[in-house]
Amino acid sequence: MNHQYFIRAKPDVVFRAITDPRLLTRWLCDRAEFSPKKGGKCLLAWNDGPTHVGTIVDIREGQRVALAWTWPEVELQGTVLSFSVEAKHRGTVLSVEHSGFPRLEQWTELYGGAEWGWTYFALNLKSVLEKGHDLRSEFDG
Repeated sequence: MNHQYFIRAKPDVVFRAITDPRLLTRWLCDRAEFSPKKGGKCLLAWNDGPTHVGTIVDIREGQRVALAWTWPEVELQGTVLSFSVEAKHRGTVLSVEHSGFPRLEQWTELYGGAEWGWTYFALNLKSVLEKGHDLRSEFDG
């Protein structure tokens, strides 16, 4: 899965939003830990959902971060989640890629959930940065 989103915010603002634990909780999860260096640890947790643990396998300050990703209670190893930012037309193109899913029927549902989830959260990041509105709010819409 690889998607791109245009966000009306500067690249450094978008990059901070995907690497700063305080900002990750504004658009993605309920609790975050993030050590922004190669080999650093990352934890993303949801109060009513899973806790994902990752290791940073690549980071280029202001440009890209990639995490080796684990799935709670699933025997799937080797997925890599990466975010890249690129300046474009007074904004930023955010690329989200989650790779490493086996091409087997048993992983179809998990892959579909990741595809849907990253689309939703990327659009929420766009909403938070452009309008200050968290789509996860119980008062939304």
